[in-house]
Amino acid sequence: MRGQSPWLLAVRIVILLLFASVFVGAVFTQVWTERPRRVAVLLDVSESVSAVGAESAAAAIADGLPFPVGAARQEWVFADTAVRAEVQSPESKVQSRIEVGRTRIGAALKTVGKTRPGGVVLLSDGQDNGEVDAVAAARGIGVPVYTVGFGGLAKRNASIEQVLLPAVVYSGDTIGVQLRVAAAGFADEKARVRLRGETREIELGQAMAEQDIPFRLVFDKPGRQVIEARLDSLMGEGNYADNKRGVTVDVRPGRVRVAYVTNRPRPDARMMLRALGSDERIEVESLISVTGGISGEWEDRGQSPGALVARDSPRFPDVFILDDIVETGSPEVWQSIADRVRAGAGALVLAGPDFQPGQSVGKVLNGTVGRPQTGTFTPELTAEGGVLPWWGALRAQGHDSRDIIDLGGVPPFTGLRPLNLADSRAGTGDSPRAGTVPDGAVWLVAQENNAPLMVAGKAGKGRVVYVAAYPLWRWGFGPEEKPEQGTPLSAFVAGVVRYLAERDTSPFWLQADRPDLYRGQPVRLTTRAVAADGRPWTRLSVLVKTTRLADSPMDTGDSPHPGTVSSGTVPVPMTETSAGVYEATLEALGPGRYHAVATVETGDSPSERSTRGTVPVFVGKATTDFAVADQPLELASTGMNEGLLRAISEASGGRFFRSDSLPRDGSEIVLGSYQRRFVFDPRRAVWAYVLIALLAGAEWLLRRRRGML
Repeated sequence: MRGQSPWLLAVRIVILLLFASVFVGAVFTQVWTERPRRVAVLLDVSESVSAVGAESAAAAIADGLPFPVGAARQEWVFADTAVRAEVQSPESKVQSRIEVGRTRIGAALKTVGKTRPGGVVLLSDGQDNGEVDAVAAARGIGVPVYTVGFGGLAKRNASIEQVLLPAVVYSGDTIGVQLRVAAAGFADEKARVRLRGETREIELGQAMAEQDIPFRLVFDKPGRQVIEARLDSLMGEGNYADNKRGVTVDVRPGRVRVAYVTNRPRPDARMMLRALGSDERIEVESLISVTGGISGEWEDRGQSPGALVARDSPRFPDVFILDDIVETGSPEVWQSIADRVRAGAGALVLAGPDFQPGQSVGKVLNGTVGRPQTGTFTPELTAEGGVLPWWGALRAQGHDSRDIIDLGGVPPFTGLRPLNLADSRAGTGDSPRAGTVPDGAVWLVAQENNAPLMVAGKAGKGRVVYVAAYPLWRWGFGPEEKPEQGTPLSAFVAGVVRYLAERDTSPFWLQADRPDLYRGQPVRLTTRAVAADGRPWTRLSVLVKTTRLADSPMDTGDSPHPGTVSSGTVPVPMTETSAGVYEATLEALGPGRYHAVATVETGDSPSERSTRGTVPVFVGKATTDFAVADQPLELASTGMNEGLLRAISEASGGRFFRSDSLPRDGSEIVLGSYQRRFVFDPRRAVWAYVLIALLAGAEWLLRRRRGML
């Protein structure tokens, strides 16, 4: 230790102290209070303030506001955005660089709050039309917000802001629906909200507030329906048009009735029936050794002791499954099935080695059946089949894994009964309607010879799916490592049955939250997507673009398409807010009538495609129209919204003043404070370990140079 430098000793002590603090887990905390003496003066320069002639009075009052002794002022102006005001005359403050077509009080308070003032004075009429909750923003600043109101009292108003429910519901199910109601200016009055015959009584308060009203509805009739919510109009409202709002919902049949038809019930039929029974929304009716006629009530006429038919059936089956049938016996049976399919029922035809269609079933197939072929036929998905959600290639759609078929994990087919299609488009990918499967579309082909293995078509009003390869029942064995997962057979059969049962429906539709808007009012566009099997289509990539119609005001130039002129907007990505529901908000649209188009693709979003290198698959589009009036949103409601201004001040611990009753001195304005905290946890601080390593290295180097090692 002789000749040891005190610096080396100090370094060693610091290292030991750091090691000890890490070892014992000591946490060092320092708390102190910050008391800023700066007051942010936030002046509203929006169009609603100038419309009532209050801009000059507000600017003059902002200059003469009394503040506590020693407090400094920082001046801001806001409308659409909030910026620091130039230290010039009141007139120049009003003529700021910001847009004045909107009033975003909540956003302005958040911007000012980031500068950590000791207090905020808000001079405004309280007419807020921004997206940020102004009351919550004031509460989040942490210091008092004093509000000064200008203009006469505004008319009160209540509106239905949103109707929330799934894109797809099933008949007979009880569905939760939620209405969002906004109101301001009511002195604890009651109002009624109505939805599909149900009524709820709510209470409306003086302050600007939103509340969610729950409903529970049962949809009995399948089909696409418009659900309209209404809020009873009240005396003195400034706008009655926003007291109702509609939303479109797709109501699917609660249960699909299936008739399973075969001449020779074999063990593979038992596997098929088990797969059908795995879906709670499928009700199976078995017909074995079919003879005799089929009536509208499926009554057993006793013409065959081996026949098993449905009893007490309220309606005819939605889907027929013809499993390797031989069209023999009474021709009325097969003719009745063919007539029902052409009238709108679906048919899943499983062609096995004994499949012998006759005149009736042959016409339903829309083609001729070839001779049986043996060999190895490995299924491969086509572009047309890729639209369907139950294949493993579209795993990105986000469906439950039990409903996904991984074609790489199913056994190849050993036989084939080819169908010579009458439609020349078969296998070409020439789809007449995006997002749907055309007549004669091939879903699966064989990798070995490109032969069609599964084909979708139509017979009259009904849909037909022909499975040319066999045996399909071998898909009924699930992976051993996941016994709880459904089998490929159950996923395919359940999906195809729902696909066959759902007729004449579009997979996508688009609507605006309001058909008529004010200038400057954002439009919320909603796309709803339903997969081919009737369930919500999730994890799609949806882009929406608007064009202004040529007969709208302010049109200039030639139209690139007849009847329209480009609005100059770029496609906007829509965000999935719930299963199968995608939303986007568009702003800054000028007056006129608009046409919106939502383009739908599968796969990753545009930003993800550039990094992952994935290729999107176009699956469809939807359109809607809406109009923007020349009247600006800022002038839709004018005057002072005292309820909102009071709510802002009360939430933050401040006070509300009218412009004609301001305090005479600064004693009524109290500045707030912030609690600051510094926490040092050596175990969680990476730099502490780096410092220990650096100090240990420096000590070793110094000792080596001094010959002390």
